[in-house]
Amino acid sequence: MRHPHRIAIGVSLALLVSLAAAGCSRSTLTAPEPETAPTAQAVTPPAPPSRLAGPSILSADIQLPPILPLVTKTWYVLTARLVPKAEPTIVSGGRYELSFARGSLDKDALITIEEYDNDILDIELGPHGTVFGEPVVLSIDFAGTTADPGSAWADGREPVVYWLNEKTNLWEEVPGTTDWARRRHNVRLEHFSRYVVGGKAGWKQQPNREQD
Repeated sequence: MRHPHRIAIGVSLALLVSLAAAGCSRSTLTAPEPETAPTAQAVTPPAPPSRLAGPSILSADIQLPPILPLVTKTWYVLTARLVPKAEPTIVSGGRYELSFARGSLDKDALITIEEYDNDILDIELGPHGTVFGEPVVLSIDFAGTTADPGSAWADGREPVVYWLNEKTNLWEEVPGTTDWARRRHNVRLEHFSRYVVGGKAGWKQQPNREQD
C-alpha cells in the first residue's frame, strides 16, 4: 500500500524537475528583484537673459542704435567707484575712462559705467543726470572697430560720440578729438547721460526707434 505523503513528495519532485527542464524563468522561482531607483537627472540652470540686439560699430552697415529703455536688467555694470568731490580721479571700465578734475563734483558720488553688449559702444554713465562744475573727460578705446584704420574691416569712419536727449528723444553729437596713435576718442562731458559711439560716414540724421 502506497503512503499518501510519499506520493505527494514524489509528485512535487517531479513537478520541480519538469519546471527546470522546461527552462522556467528565475522570476517564477524567486522573489522579484527590487525596483531600481530612478537615475537622478542633471538639472540644467536656466539660460541667462539674452542681451538686447543692436547695431555695432564693428558691423559695416552700422546705423544709430534704437533708443532702448534704460530700465532693463540687460544693462551690466562695468565699474562702480566712489569719487571724492575734491580729488582728481580716473574711473576705468571696459573700453572707457572717465577723468574727473578737482571741482567736477559738488559732493562725493558713486560713479558707474554700464553697457548692454561689449561689442556695441553704447553706455550709460551714472549717477544719471549728474551735472559737473568742471567737465569730465570721457576717453573711449575704439581699437579693432570699423573706425580703426588698422583693423581688418576698417571703412574710413571717423568716431563720434552722441548723447541721448531725453526731452526730445533724439541723439545729439558731442564734439571731441581723436588720438589716432592710441586709437582713442575723447570728449568733454557737461553731464552724465547715455552715450553711444559711431562713425560720421553713412549715419542717418535721426536714430531708429524701438517701442518700449
